[in-house]
Amino acid sequence: MKNILILLIAILIISCDNSKGENNLDARTSVIEVMTTPVYATQGETNIVISDYISNTESVDSITYGNGILHKEVKMPDSNSDIIAMEEDAPAVSHITLWTKGIRNDIPVFKSTSKTMEIPYSGNFKNVQIKGEFTNWAPQDTEVVDGKIVYQATVPQGKFQYLFLEGGNEEKLTGNEPNVISNGMGGFNRVIDNSRKANPAQLSYGEILEQGFTFKSTGGLDNVVVLYENQKIEAQKDGNTYTVQLPKVDFSDRISKTQLVRVYASDENGRTNDLLIPVQDNQVVKDPTKLARSDFHTQVLYFMMVDRFLDGDTSNTKPVPDPEILPAANYMGGDLAGVLEKINDGYFEEMGINTIWLSPITQNPEGAYGLWPEPRTKFSGYHGYWPISNTKVDYRFGDEKVMKEIIEEAHKKDMNVILDYVANHVHEEHPVYKNHPDWATNLYLEDGSLNTERWDDQRLTTWFDTFMPTLDFSKPEVVEKMTDSALYWVTEYKLDGFRHDATKHVPEEYWRTLTQKVRNNTDRPIYQIGETYGSYDLIRSYVSTGMLDAQFDFNQYDAAVSAFAKADSDYANLTETLKKGLEYYGHHHLMGNISGNQDRARFISYASGDVRFDEDAKKAGWTRDIVMSDSTAYDRLGMLQAFNMTMPGVPVIYYGDEYGSIGANDPDNRRMMKFDNLSDREKNLRELVQVLVKLRRNSMSLLYGTTKIVSENDGILAIQRSYFGEQTTVYFNETSLILNMARNNNRFRESGTAINAIVTEKNIQIKPGNFMILQMKTKKE
Repeated sequence: MKNILILLIAILIISCDNSKGENNLDARTSVIEVMTTPVYATQGETNIVISDYISNTESVDSITYGNGILHKEVKMPDSNSDIIAMEEDAPAVSHITLWTKGIRNDIPVFKSTSKTMEIPYSGNFKNVQIKGEFTNWAPQDTEVVDGKIVYQATVPQGKFQYLFLEGGNEEKLTGNEPNVISNGMGGFNRVIDNSRKANPAQLSYGEILEQGFTFKSTGGLDNVVVLYENQKIEAQKDGNTYTVQLPKVDFSDRISKTQLVRVYASDENGRTNDLLIPVQDNQVVKDPTKLARSDFHTQVLYFMMVDRFLDGDTSNTKPVPDPEILPAANYMGGDLAGVLEKINDGYFEEMGINTIWLSPITQNPEGAYGLWPEPRTKFSGYHGYWPISNTKVDYRFGDEKVMKEIIEEAHKKDMNVILDYVANHVHEEHPVYKNHPDWATNLYLEDGSLNTERWDDQRLTTWFDTFMPTLDFSKPEVVEKMTDSALYWVTEYKLDGFRHDATKHVPEEYWRTLTQKVRNNTDRPIYQIGETYGSYDLIRSYVSTGMLDAQFDFNQYDAAVSAFAKADSDYANLTETLKKGLEYYGHHHLMGNISGNQDRARFISYASGDVRFDEDAKKAGWTRDIVMSDSTAYDRLGMLQAFNMTMPGVPVIYYGDEYGSIGANDPDNRRMMKFDNLSDREKNLRELVQVLVKLRRNSMSLLYGTTKIVSENDGILAIQRSYFGEQTTVYFNETSLILNMARNNNRFRESGTAINAIVTEKNIQIKPGNFMILQMKTKKE
């Protein structure tokens, strides 16, 4: 009876809601103070976790549903979930509304673009499996249908790579087979294509009005959803131009002075690109200097491994005294005092960095663990990822006092500080494991096999090594203990966010609990970014209003390495990956675009040829001295940095990549940071990165603009970002064509002999490289 009553109320609210002007917003703003991430509906029924959006689910009076959405079960307010389905002819974009005491709280809903496709196998093997991007690269069994070996794949929109496993071994493709593509590592993969048959219309920014704006569409739209701080408002249509008048709403009680307007739309060919407009005092923001470091889209991250950055306090430089540990795998002395020194001397300010990401600083063990066979060595916990405490600062890095001073001084210089936090596992010496061995997952599986490094088939239980127990988050007491430990860092230290290690190995319940605790116990925006290697669906599954803000886009990084580290001018895979990222994470996502990290060989050493794509990069670092053989690699790293600084997402610089630190994989990619005695090439690259960072942070088109791939043919990749009156176009090329374009354009003037130009309306700078950035602004802007 209660469910019937709720359903009747919902129907009544739908009727009333459609009859009133949506811009007559109640003075009471949405109770959801963070941006509502879209619900990505599945092909069948979709479960919406209400507490992702409103922690007190009992405050939700009812739910109403937009165009094409069917509610399958109404479980509010007795449950934490609501189940919906999309009608077959539903528009690609819709919304649902959670009502709290007459206040609307709107959530965009996107129709699934996945398709079930049959992939046939035509080889001679009978024992055949398949693995690909749509299986997280985990092997899956095929089946026999009408005498043929096939696999029924659920394929997302776009082109996706895969391989067959014949008798347990990957098939070896030559590149001459149909529908194959280079994997960027010296081999080939098959490709299945679920691309759109026709592109949908594209949205673009129009004009900034007094308390509003216009936007345009290249074609007719079947649905438009405009959200102003999570409340749906109207857009007045005149042909293919839409006008949005912002209602006067009092946001003075909000943490952030910036509000966000989002525009989602669709036509018969699917979901269009989206628009994101920052607003302050009911006016569209057009000056990036008015934005704050807490506006997540303005962030430029700098990630340093604390032990390898700078030794600021030699009294705590204490390598593990074990002869079984070679120097490259031991502590080298970097500490928090060194980080503080570089904050105080202006290094990060000069670079333009506004967010510092520290590697884990909690106490790690004293002994030697693990083993590398040749040359034989064990390892210390210099990296910080083997915690024996989740709240104590490792004495080799410093103490509570210097950590608090880092945050205080960073905030004075208008910079964020985020901390790398390890929740998935502890070291075997951690009191949590010693006192509660039952809080860990099983080291051995039921078949007797070792449950280590089972990254996909035992994703939520696998141990990273035999001395690193993975915690069992199916136990509520483990979730409570570990989320409380993480909460300690943002309440005790006033941190601005987390980088979360091994995200995909931790169940969603942990992330939901942590995020709810953080929001209930802090008075500032907290940015949370995760680390997940896997499919687009898996990566996105952790990004929601109730969990993480973003993850690192490793798929895009891999494609960028392949595109820019080689001299073949092939940008096809990079553009396809860029398109998939925009489709999956949104055109204004907060995903991390990295220049490298602690688990990959340095980009510049791939680009110089000193590390080969087809070799074991970790072995290379141990068995030979990686040097710099081809200085054009600095230009290629400059291209990667330019790409990251001009694309949607959050740029992330791995320490040393601003000047071109070389190295193979772990631990060779963790060499001690250099600040002095740089070569001319290294100095030039660092200067270039400084210019790129400052261009990024001072360009509304690069922070909030639309993204259009203008060209990917004839060896040129051209991408255009636009925000109202500002347009930035980025050109990448392997030849002197960029230089010729610069010389022949009347906006340029000769300034040296290099072949890269970064151009703004007021300033032209020429640096070494193979790219050009041209920015133009209309006079009235």
